[in-house]
Amino acid sequence: MYPKFIIMAFPDRPLAGTFIYGKVYNHCDLAKGYGKVYGGGWYEKDDDKKTMLLYGASGDYGEPALEFLSRIPRSLKGYAFYYAPDPSDRPEPLDVSSVEWI
Repeated sequence: MYPKFIIMAFPDRPLAGTFIYGKVYNHCDLAKGYGKVYGGGWYEKDDDKKTMLLYGASGDYGEPALEFLSRIPRSLKGYAFYYAPDPSDRPEPLDVSSVEWI
């Protein structure tokens, strides 16, 4: 299994992208039973440094549309988020100051 994430829109909030992550074989395994997916990719979570590096693109849903990212699990509050299109690229910080922690 592999560390993957998607940005999911639930039917009751179609423009509010929720960060869903887990270790799965395919990105579509994270989306079972839900609504529209605004892309996805891979992640590296470092609990010691409190960082979440997001990178790449989903083979199922394409590149993550980070502009829709507005809801993140409360368990990740306090983590610094970064994104790089490719793991060899320099990651850029993501502004998560206005997200809803769920």
